[in-house]
Amino acid sequence: MDISEIILRKIAAYEPKGGLDHTAKLFLKLASINHRNVKQHLERVALLSEEIAIRTGKDPKPAFFGGLMHDVAKLALSHDLFEDRNITDEEYQEIKKHAATGFEILKDFHMFTALCAGLHHALYKSGYGLTLKDFPPDWDLELVKKALDISVIISIADFIDAFTHRTTSIKDGSDKKSLSLEEMLKAKYPNDHKVVEIALQVQEELKM
Repeated sequence: MDISEIILRKIAAYEPKGGLDHTAKLFLKLASINHRNVKQHLERVALLSEEIAIRTGKDPKPAFFGGLMHDVAKLALSHDLFEDRNITDEEYQEIKKHAATGFEILKDFHMFTALCAGLHHALYKSGYGLTLKDFPPDWDLELVKKALDISVIISIADFIDAFTHRTTSIKDGSDKKSLSLEEMLKAKYPNDHKVVEIALQVQEELKM
């Protein structure tokens, strides 16, 4: 079965509340027009995040949708930033805005997914995006922790897929081929080595 068909079936099977299924399908339709590389990346990250969540005892549903929509704001950027060419420092600064912008796009409709978009680059040293002050003030600690745990999973899945599939060169760490993927991940996520190990195992098994 084609990966896009798998994604659509999972969107329907999860039956998310608040119209998140319609938002996700609309987003994928838009991405398929001029951002096919981004769309394929999102689909892989969604499946990888979902399976990592299952194996680490976390909720796979927000991991799947957070992974699927973590780069929603990239649709506002030129598609050639994600094609086969190197990225300038100025372009990278522009790309880095996508995390916070993704949060702004989604927060009025799907707050948990919005936080995943905003946090997925903020959970490692020298990262960027949201901070704890951006969480809704009425959220309890359990829900905050859940959002952070799921966002870590998405962040690791995102880095794995970028390392494995990216054809552009962006100075975010995934271009340091002198280190192995596992070494880079464990350096970026020193408090999440177990999640890293599980993520790498999932990636190897899924062969995406």
